[in-house]
Amino acid sequence: MAMTDTIPTSRVTPRPSARTRSVWLWQLSLGAVVIVLTLAIVLLSPAMLVRTTMAAGIALVLTLTIATLILPWERASRPAISLIPLADIVAIGLLAYGGELFFGFLWVFPLAWIATHYSPLWVVGSLGLVAAMILADALTQPPSAFSSLRFLVVLLSMTFLAITITASAGRTRAFTRLVRRQSARLESTLERVRSQERRVIQMLNGLDAAIARVDREGRLLGVNDAYVALYGIDPRDASRPPTSVEYDERGGTALAATERPAARAARGEIFSGERLWLFDADGRWHIVSASTRSLVSGPAEPETTLLVISDVTEAVEAENARRTLATTVTHELANPLTAIVGYTDLLLESDLPPAAHERLELIEAAGSRMERLIAEVLRAGGRSAASDPRRRVDARTLLEATVESFLPAASAGDVLLTLLPGPPVPITADAFRLRQVLDNVVSNAVKYTPRAGSVTVTADRDGTDAVITVTDTGIGISARDLPLVFEDYFRAETARDSGIPGTGLGMGISRAIVEEHAGSLTIRSRPGAGTTISLRLPLSASEEV
Repeated sequence: MAMTDTIPTSRVTPRPSARTRSVWLWQLSLGAVVIVLTLAIVLLSPAMLVRTTMAAGIALVLTLTIATLILPWERASRPAISLIPLADIVAIGLLAYGGELFFGFLWVFPLAWIATHYSPLWVVGSLGLVAAMILADALTQPPSAFSSLRFLVVLLSMTFLAITITASAGRTRAFTRLVRRQSARLESTLERVRSQERRVIQMLNGLDAAIARVDREGRLLGVNDAYVALYGIDPRDASRPPTSVEYDERGGTALAATERPAARAARGEIFSGERLWLFDADGRWHIVSASTRSLVSGPAEPETTLLVISDVTEAVEAENARRTLATTVTHELANPLTAIVGYTDLLLESDLPPAAHERLELIEAAGSRMERLIAEVLRAGGRSAASDPRRRVDARTLLEATVESFLPAASAGDVLLTLLPGPPVPITADAFRLRQVLDNVVSNAVKYTPRAGSVTVTADRDGTDAVITVTDTGIGISARDLPLVFEDYFRAETARDSGIPGTGLGMGISRAIVEEHAGSLTIRSRPGAGTTISLRLPLSASEEV
């Protein structure tokens, strides 16, 4: 029965809107100031609270503050919201009523609110309301020049502050509109860039050529689908080693890590149409043409090189087939043509009429031209590929080349890859086929070993046998899956669960190659405890390698 993890859900309180937060900020600021002043009056001059207008003013401010926290401002209109600061002006007027004009400076709160969020017409109306409150208070007081000046100072101060805040708010709104327009244009530009990038990726993925962008550190910054398929790399982690190996020729020597096209592209080398052989994980040979191009980098971008790999196997094979056909046809034509020219020469030596002699000379000249053409075709004809040779090699030298190739991948995965020292191990083998086996075994060990793990490689002699072992501390293989690992397309359960891609063909191909060399390949493994793969091959009869 499959089990599904469930995630408990919790009720999330919706976040207040920007409008609500703004209303709260303005009103709570005034409410907090009034509460502090009320406490100060209680401590310093309680008699002031006896006045009905002051108590009413304090009560009105607190009531407005509570109402501000309760009412749903998201759906309220701007004129409806303006009732709060206008009511605050009235409440402050009640506080200042009776000559306590210093409370009038609290008018700066509602006036600043209106000046920030409303038009100048609203500001003028608010100042008129303040003037009305001051005038009403003045009419209840005995007339004096000093009180009139105090009222005038308060009114002028509030007017100046309102004008200043209105101008500042206008500049702020203009700047906000400008930023929004620029942000919209920038977002539109980014979307166009993303669309162009998607179209470029689609175009590159539609090409048959394998394309990669390589930086100076050897990292693949971008690859198309053809490159992924040709080199067998993991598209989710391009730092892992490819499963395909480049050779200088069919049956030749695998290229050193520093001489592979990607490494040369990383160094910034520019070359065009260089032919080499590629041997993939499925045991197939590919003839590829490698070229590089310099790419322009921006100020903050790394220097990169474009690597283009074209699989020209079919074209080369078609060309070879054409040459073979041309060679066969011209060879078959050569024999009857030789006879024709030979007998024509004999006839020319005979006593023939001048007209017949002239015609025979024409036949001989045409035949000679045909012979020269056939000779040219034969000289340009292809040669059949030589069979893969077996020669005495040092297995340790092959291992050193393999380990050198996979050291970058091991370092990238925080895996310690080590070749233990030992004596030369001479064997008679097909070097490139045996290198394929070693690359496959070491690649699997590095690929399936977690970070902080290790892979140890040894080569030694055991009687008349050469013994090569690759031991890792990786994920291991269960006893149930071990007998099946050599079957085509089979992958162990631990490998499938790891999410690391693979074809399931490498071990079967490797064992077949080893058995062709009269050797054996065995595996010992336990899940979570690592794997040890042992190769036994006959030692070379000669000690000279």
